[in-house]
Amino acid sequence: MYRAWGLVFLLFACTAVSNEAVPNPAGKLDESVFRCNVEPILAKHCSYTACHGNAGSPLRVYTPGKLRMNAPTIIDDVIAPLTPEEHHANFMSAAGFAYELEQVDDSYLLRKPLLPSQGGYAHEGGAIFSAGSDEFGKMRAWLLGQGRCAP
Repeated sequence: MYRAWGLVFLLFACTAVSNEAVPNPAGKLDESVFRCNVEPILAKHCSYTACHGNAGSPLRVYTPGKLRMNAPTIIDDVIAPLTPEEHHANFMSAAGFAYELEQVDDSYLLRKPLLPSQGGYAHEGGAIFSAGSDEFGKMRAWLLGQGRCAP
């Protein structure tokens, strides 16, 4: 009897598993619009080292003078402009919050920093902006695949 169970176990243990490919959440988002409209908002409000300027944070934001992709060796490395790789990493970090969204307004990127009275979630940093603010509008437009960089 134990042999039969062992055979059943081996048959199921050797079953091939395949994972369906999922669409890249960044595929519908414009990185240039992110860089000129959204990244400055995240850098201004969210990049503190105790918050999202921390490499272990789900939303991680690289900024001059704070978190850098490569450990700085001199002060000039700390305050240097972001590298293209850091800009792209910020984009990918934020774009992850667009994964499998049915409604853009349900994005944690939008809702978490709002006041609870405006549908916000418990954000340890408190409310960052309001639902009617220009910053909220820029982030929402980017998540909708809209928005432009102003010259």
